[in-house]
Amino acid sequence: MDQTNKTTAGFAEKRAHTRAAITIEIEFKEELDFIKAYLLNISGGGIFIKIDEALLLDTIVHLRFKLPRDSRLIEAEGKIVWCNPKGGRGYFPKGIGIKFTKLDSDDAERIKAFVDKHYAEIANHSFL
Repeated sequence: MDQTNKTTAGFAEKRAHTRAAITIEIEFKEELDFIKAYLLNISGGGIFIKIDEALLLDTIVHLRFKLPRDSRLIEAEGKIVWCNPKGGRGYFPKGIGIKFTKLDSDDAERIKAFVDKHYAEIANHSFL
């Protein structure tokens, strides 16, 4: 379900991968210790993690998380591609954007299936 120009809530979506908004506990390792935080959205290309600390762009991080209703752990590597440490970017919350740099192909398929299912559930839900 990759779409280049999807419109979401009045904003033009120009990402290569469709994202699912979800709250998932995640552990990520920047240097020595794993830090617990919350992943707020996910796509086949990367994730957004809510975190107060400012981390350096281009830092490689190691990630561990489970998708909802899935007991299998996803372990991946990513690069910090943007940081919003104080909520200063308008309506964006505090946090970091991470682009996957190493992701097992089975895990990539599980993420894609999760995002596709998420959008199918939204499409089938009536808000009226």
